Amino acid sequence: MTVPVHRLARYLRVRLQVTDGVLRWDVPRALLGVVPIGVRHISMPAGDVRSLRVHRVVRWPNLVVGASCIVVPLVFGLWWVAAPMLIFGVWVVLVSLGPRLDVVTDSGEKDHASVCFSHQLDAELYMAAVSDLAEQTRKGS
Repeated sequence: MTVPVHRLARYLRVRLQVTDGVLRWDVPRALLGVVPIGVRHISMPAGDVRSLRVHRVVRWPNLVVGASCIVVPLVFGLWWVAAPMLIFGVWVVLVSLGPRLDVVTDSGEKDHASVCFSHQLDAELYMAAVSDLAEQTRKGS
């Protein structure tokens, strides 16, 4: 399953898959949630998954930088850069808000991937499938 990270940054996509009982995620790394700078690969046995959940988070560093891009040109009277900085700042602020898919393993390892508001149901369906697989694996062992 491939899910966009955010509706405004559809070019950033998270790949969520389970193959041969192994949970594999390819999570894009992005500067301020907007500029792609690489991919983080996560791999763990599905039987080790203790919990998966989706919840809304605020990415505070991105929110502060986005708000600064909006306020600084207005405060210092830099009107010639105000419009592009306002657009960029609003974009970064919006991207800094949104749901996140968290996984916790039996050993206590935690990892996460941001998902788009409009694809939260897809993430929840994925969670249900992985939870069922993890439960079956535990019963089979």
